[in-house]
Formats: sequence, structure tokens, C-alpha cells
Amino acid sequence: MPHSSPHCPGPLLERKCKRGRDRRCVCNWLQGSQSRMRLPASQCGEGARHGNPSARMVPEDFVQLRIFDLNCWALRFVSKKRKERLVLIRELLSQQDYDLALLQEIWSDKDYAELRHNLLKVFPHAHRFKSGVIGSGLCVFSRFPIIDCLQHQFSLNGFPYMVNHGDWFCGKAVGLVKVHAYGFTCHVYITHLHAEYCRENDFYQSHRILQSWELAQFIRHTSNNSEVVLLAGDLNMHPGDLGVKLVQALTGLKDAYTECSQYEGPPDGCTLLPSNPYVDIRELKDFPPGIRIDYIMYKSEPGIAVTCQLVTTGSRLSGSNTPISDHETVTATLKLQRMTETNTMSAGTTDSMISTIFSTCSSKLYIGLKSAERWRNISRYFTVLFLLFLLLQCSIIVLPLQGVPLPPALLTLTLFILSFASLVLHTAEERQLQSVIEQISLVGNGLRQ
Repeated sequence: MPHSSPHCPGPLLERKCKRGRDRRCVCNWLQGSQSRMRLPASQCGEGARHGNPSARMVPEDFVQLRIFDLNCWALRFVSKKRKERLVLIRELLSQQDYDLALLQEIWSDKDYAELRHNLLKVFPHAHRFKSGVIGSGLCVFSRFPIIDCLQHQFSLNGFPYMVNHGDWFCGKAVGLVKVHAYGFTCHVYITHLHAEYCRENDFYQSHRILQSWELAQFIRHTSNNSEVVLLAGDLNMHPGDLGVKLVQALTGLKDAYTECSQYEGPPDGCTLLPSNPYVDIRELKDFPPGIRIDYIMYKSEPGIAVTCQLVTTGSRLSGSNTPISDHETVTATLKLQRMTETNTMSAGTTDSMISTIFSTCSSKLYIGLKSAERWRNISRYFTVLFLLFLLLQCSIIVLPLQGVPLPPALLTLTLFILSFASLVLHTAEERQLQSVIEQISLVGNGLRQ
């Protein structure tokens, strides 16, 4: 006779999804269902496959969790066909059976309000993370009540004088929402890191590595009381890049694309494609097939088995020729299942691998540190220079100087203010990079002990 699960999330859920499958809760046997899903013994953990009885785990019924991730590229007055594409995004989310939708680059209050209103029936719960001058652009739509939330704005995020890039004004951040999904306590993280712009001469690499460190540390220190951890967003890094390795090594997160049993979409899971009319093909000149910079990652605590059944990428709504963004969508279907015993642990990153990653990160951050020191010294020089000009111009009032050409007072004052602002900015950058280098050294020593 079947036994009752103490983790029952509630009544039977039989929402018929678009792919034609019933989603059932872990207590579906209470409704007389005869279709309880059991894993064969050969699939009950790695130890069981190798004949180790102490490592056997008896699975309970599983549930499916469907996640949608998209960088929407919705910057007012800049993004092409923004309103038209946001309508398509709303239609796509309304038609599909997603449990969580994690969106980036929703900058406008009005755009978010319209999305919230039109998706209210599908996603009764939502939260938007605000930071910086124009906002982080991060928002989460959920079928489940959001019972807690938290946000961390990255300490370094470009420079305000790089107006053409604009990352500094966005206040890039990582956001956390806590939900109970089908009886599982889930911590859902959404983020968007600094863009790369030029891979050959990546001026922002140290900032992105610092952001990766802060992202990983934020997840490590806020996910202790969760059963399932999810991360989605535009990391602006290729799969083999140092920042991605750092996040996965520190957190133990798995990449849904590399772990999935079935994939549908462009080769290599690319989310920036040269065939997309909104993509600048010059950015992909060294990567003709495209690049993958958008991710869904996951992990679980002992006693919870999470596997990725399906990952898809795409950019067009059925029946429409207009891409919904310059990025492809990323979706993941995860299977969540409680195990009654957990005597095995999944293989993680080895100490030697972590040490190598930490060492490389410190080297890259040190390069950024020396650059920050150089710009700080240049800014200090010009600050002192223009301050002297100001003092000379003030002295003219008392001791007129004949035949000494000086810049106009207003121009000198403006240049002094800009130089001083640059001095403050790069001094703060230097301090932040020093801090993270010291943190990496400290954590690395702790892991080796």
C-alpha cells in the first residue's frame, strides 16, 4: 500500500501543458491515480548502479518545474520595435505553461506595469529589482507566492563617463526571490553582468570577474535554508570563461544546457545568433555560429534529486517573423524529486581546480588593479594641476598678473571637478579590487585547510 508523503504540496494539480503532459503533485495517489512514477533500481543513484546497497535511494513521485529566461532588450528610445516585441513576449508567456519567468532589461516602469497587468492571470506574483539610476532591469514572474526577496548591487559596474556603454547607470545586480514550488523551497536568483563589448581588449574583464565573485558569494551565503537553487540571467560570458567557472566552482551550480537529456534549438545552445536582425554581426565575427551567454543553472540539497529533462532556445513566436529580442529565449524543464535516503554525494569541483580558478582570477583582478592605480594617478595629477590654475585665477583679483595667459575660470573649474570625480571613482575601483583579491586569498586558504 502506498505511503503518504510528508512533503505533499497540496491538492492534485492537473494543468495540461502545451506539450501535452499532465503535471501531478507528489500526493497524486490520494486521488486514486494509478500512475505513480518510480525510477527503476538502475537509476536510483550512482552507488546503486554499482551495486552499493548503502547508497540506494528510494524515490518519491516527481514534479516538473518549467523556467523561462530572456534578456528582453527593452531600453526606451534605443531598442528597435520595443513595444511590438514586448507584446510578443507577453503572448509567448501567456501561451506557454511556465512556472517562473525571469526577465532582464525591463528598464521602463511603464513596460513593467504593462507586463504585470497582462500576465496577472498566468503569473499572479511578480517582483522587480530596482537599483542604479535607471534600474537593474531585472524582474521575476511566478505562479507561486513570493515569500521573501533580497538584492545585492555589484560594487563595480563600469564607469559613468562611458555613456555609450551605459552599464554604470543600470546598477547591475543579483536578485533573489524565495518561493515554495510544489512543496519544494526554492531560492531563485536572477542577474545580469557587465557586457563584454570587445573580447580582444576587454577593458571590463576585472569588473565582470568581481561581479562573478560577488554573485557566487551571494548565492553561497543566502541559499543555506533552500532545497532547490536556481540561477538564470545574462552572464555576458562564454561557457568556458573564467567568471562562469568561478560561479560554478563556488556554488556547485550545474548548467542546464550541459546537463539536459534533450535539447531543442541552435547548435551549442547559442543565444546570440548572426541570423537575428537585432544582433550586430561585427560582435560575432570571431564566432560565426553565435555565442552562448544566457544561462539557467540549478542545484539541490541532499535528499532532493533535480535533473534537467529539456532545454530549448529560440527567438520567435509561432506565426511571427519578428524576433522577440536580440537574445534567444532559454527554457528549462527540471524534474524535482525527493529521495528517502541520501548516502551519496554528487561529484563537485576538486580543490586543485578551485585553487587554479582562484589563482587565475587573482591574476586578472591584479591587472585591473594596476589599471585602476594608473588612472587614479593620472586623475590626481590633473586634479592638482587644475586646482593650481584655480588658485592662480583667484590670485589675479588680489595681485593682477600681466601677460600670463590662463584658461577661463569656468573651464578650469569644470576640468577640476571632472578630474576630482575621476580620482574618487578610480580610487574606489582600486579599493574594491584590492578587497576582492584579499577575499579570494582568504577563502582559498580556508578551503585548503
